[in-house]
Amino acid sequence: MKYFINKKEKTSGFSLMEVLVVLGVLALVVSIVFSGFNSFSKTKSVGSDAETIVEILRQARNETIASKNSSAYGVHFSGNTMTIFVGPTYSAGAATNRVISLPSNNTSLTLSLTGGVSYVLFAKISGETNQNGTITVSSSGVTGTKTVTIYKTGIVEMN
Repeated sequence: MKYFINKKEKTSGFSLMEVLVVLGVLALVVSIVFSGFNSFSKTKSVGSDAETIVEILRQARNETIASKNSSAYGVHFSGNTMTIFVGPTYSAGAATNRVISLPSNNTSLTLSLTGGVSYVLFAKISGETNQNGTITVSSSGVTGTKTVTIYKTGIVEMN
């Protein structure tokens, strides 16, 4: 009798198809995570920029109420920068101006202030303003916005 020995070769490792499937799934997971992180980052930027605006407006109001240098203070908005200015009018080249850039570059501001102006000026002693209204902070690709409200009394809050 003849005996046939069935020799099966054992191979270890992965086939090219298995490697490609794993890489495809990995790429899909990475893209989903990155997309979520990008959206989260933009949402965080909107909140951070709104908080900065509130802080700067409150600083200008407090300096006015405190009669620092016996002057009124205001905040001028231009693009993603704010300028704290001294005196009743904004002058771009004044030496006393303090320019503050928003922390992120991907947000945009929509001003809706009384008189259609791009600044808020606080009155001496009382801290009131005639440029009350809202500043909406938004970012492309993010559905949420933050609104900074400036009341006639000069009080500033964020919603």
